Amino acid sequence: MKDLTSECFEKVYRPTDLITMTTDGGGVIDITLHDLLNTLGLTDGIVKEDLCLEYLYDGDEIDVSEIRNNETDEVYWEDNGGPWSSIDETLMDSLLMWGEIE
Repeated sequence: MKDLTSECFEKVYRPTDLITMTTDGGGVIDITLHDLLNTLGLTDGIVKEDLCLEYLYDGDEIDVSEIRNNETDEVYWEDNGGPWSSIDETLMDSLLMWGEIE
């Protein structure tokens, strides 16, 4: 059996790919990862290029290490190993629950 824990994987999100976000009221809305990053203040404008999500497997769990612009390599979010903010939690909840990371 292949050990996936040390191998890095990537998933690319186009500007039209939808994920879902849980709202403060407990409802869910469809949103693109691009719009979610902008809504959370992680980008300072409208990003039009594909986004690349880099992740690792930790046993049965997925650990997202960064989200970056697939063309420019600008990093919009990365796991710095410290405590997570509510922005980090919202982003990861949306991606892990609805982002179809395999």
